[in-house]
Order: sequence, then C-alpha cells, then structure tokens
Amino acid sequence: MKEILKLVFVLTLISAICAALLAVAYKITEKPIAEAAVQKTKKAAAEVLPLGAKPEIVEKDGTKYFVVKENGVLTAVALEGRSSKGYAGDIVLMVGLKADGTLINYKILDCKETPGLGVKIGVAPFKTQFLNRTTADILGWKVKKDGGTIDAVTAATISSRAALGAISDAVKKFKSAQL
Repeated sequence: MKEILKLVFVLTLISAICAALLAVAYKITEKPIAEAAVQKTKKAAAEVLPLGAKPEIVEKDGTKYFVVKENGVLTAVALEGRSSKGYAGDIVLMVGLKADGTLINYKILDCKETPGLGVKIGVAPFKTQFLNRTTADILGWKVKKDGGTIDAVTAATISSRAALGAISDAVKKFKSAQL
C-alpha cells in the first residue's frame, strides 16, 4: 500500500510539473501566434485586392473589412468568407470583391481538406472559373453535379461546394455591410 501511494504521489508531481510547463509555454507563445494570424490575414487581403491598394480596416458586426476607397468612393473590399461544409471541416477564404460585386480573387486562409485533392480549390483551373465574374448570381453558382456550371475539383466535390459556400458567405456579408 505504501508503495502504491508513493507511485501515485510521484505521478501526480510529474503531471503537475508538466501542466505548469505547458501553461508557461502557452503564455509565452500566445501573443506571437495571435500576431502571426493578424499578419497572415492582412497579407491575404493584400493578395486579393487590386495591386498596390492601401486598404483601411473597418470592423462591423464582428467582421473585418479591408476597404479600398478612391476619392471617398468604395472601389474594392476584402473580407473572410466561411463554410462549415468542407470535407474535413471549416473552409475559410479571404475574398476580394470590386464595389460592383465582381469577384477579384480569393485565397485560402484555413482549410483542412485532403492535401493534393481538396486543397485544389485554391488553384487553377477551379479558381479561374469564376474570377472576374459578377457575384450578383452567386446563389446560382453550383457545381455541375448539382445542376450548375462550375466544374468541381475531381474527386473533391464536397470541397468545391464548400468553397462556393465560403465565397457566398463573403458576398452576403459585403452586401449587408453598407460600406
């Protein structure tokens, strides 16, 4: 009995030390990780907006908009679009739109889709199908398997649908934001 109590005490002590070390490591890395995420978002916004654009960050209803204006008139905006219907979880895209709702570009911010398959939603030829298209009919954008005109990534129809859903989410936010 005495031996068992000694083992329990040692194991508890080791566990407490490990927990304390993890807490310290978390505290040390928390701010750098958050800052890296902010920088990643800013960089993605710059990549989906017109070249050389200097966006102003506007926050409305919990969404950050990277707004580009010329002479006080809105010309472009970048914002996050999300879909929870990806094959392996959420898909988050940074979506760039012209003031008239034309899709400029998009970039994957977070995606856990299958490497070499589902992640192809961020590259040609899938991506180029709807760049520079007006998003007025975004709700009508569907993959061919669902009766639409968009060619899905081969063997990644779920990821393709989710990418369209994330773009649609961004468009809906943009239209309701009154920027």
